Amino acid sequence: MLAFMVTATPSLTIPDCAADFVAAQLNFRNFDKYDTWFDDNSTMTLAQTGVYSGVDDILEYSKFIFPGSPYVAANGLFRSENSFVSLDPVKRSCVFKRMNHNRYQHTEMAGNALYEANTMFTVEWRFDDKKVGKVNVYYDPSFLGYFFSALSTPAVDNFVCKTMRNSCPAVWAANELTNIGECEAKLAALPLAEGEYLYVDGNTKSCRKLHAVFAVDNAHHCAHLSFKPMADPKGKIKCQESAQQPISDLFSDDDLAKYAAFVAEEGFDSDQKGWRLSPCEAQADCPMAGDMEEHPKKKSNNSYTVDAKCVFGTPTERRLLFGPTPVTPKAGVCVP
Repeated sequence: MLAFMVTATPSLTIPDCAADFVAAQLNFRNFDKYDTWFDDNSTMTLAQTGVYSGVDDILEYSKFIFPGSPYVAANGLFRSENSFVSLDPVKRSCVFKRMNHNRYQHTEMAGNALYEANTMFTVEWRFDDKKVGKVNVYYDPSFLGYFFSALSTPAVDNFVCKTMRNSCPAVWAANELTNIGECEAKLAALPLAEGEYLYVDGNTKSCRKLHAVFAVDNAHHCAHLSFKPMADPKGKIKCQESAQQPISDLFSDDDLAKYAAFVAEEGFDSDQKGWRLSPCEAQADCPMAGDMEEHPKKKSNNSYTVDAKCVFGTPTERRLLFGPTPVTPKAGVCVP
């Protein structure tokens, strides 16, 4: 009689899963290694824009917010806080949270906007196959409002419409557009976003400005630029009706409370957690063209492209100056 030996799989522990995740060195800025961290079962979700599935979709979305995007010139990192969230012994996975304080500079197309912003995301690490399961991303609605408002320039509108005409001729024809100006007028007439949480996945100008970046190199996104409902090669219709995914599907009240505490530590106002103009006390606090992006650990290969100056005086934008009220603030802000 043959005897069979069954070896039990050791129970997964928090230290083992955490050490495995750290060893993987997940870095969203390292685009060349996405296929080592993600697979077809990986997803990335931002409630206001939707779900991105698989390596290629996740890579496309990630590139949107980093230099190389037609809208982003620099994405510096001042501070990152990491923490353990949970262990699932059945799925043999663990979840980690990261909160970042960044400084962005937009490209000339997007008006060279210079500002700071906060991000929170959770990452599920699948221990056995060494891959990311889910990434959930959180941007405060104030950030989304500012980011997409900054894209409300004639140059960006022109980019979207030229992308539709030049890269997506079938979509251009289906919308019966005769010239770029007509397309720009239709785009400008759409709302920036929808609802209190600034959903941009519906029939908005922001949805088309997002997908235009993808459509330049990937024709599967062409249908998403259409003003008329049009299915993409996967049968999906986007930029027409928002899914209105609740934030609570992705983040708990405790997650949001910790995010609020993080941004308070970074000096952001409680009613505008997502972004602020970059504060300064002297010109040396402002980035200049050629300065490398900030990063606490890694040297960036990207740099700021436009000089910024430290401005004191009457506010021209909300939160232009920082300090206790009603006392006149002594600090200024960096502006291009």
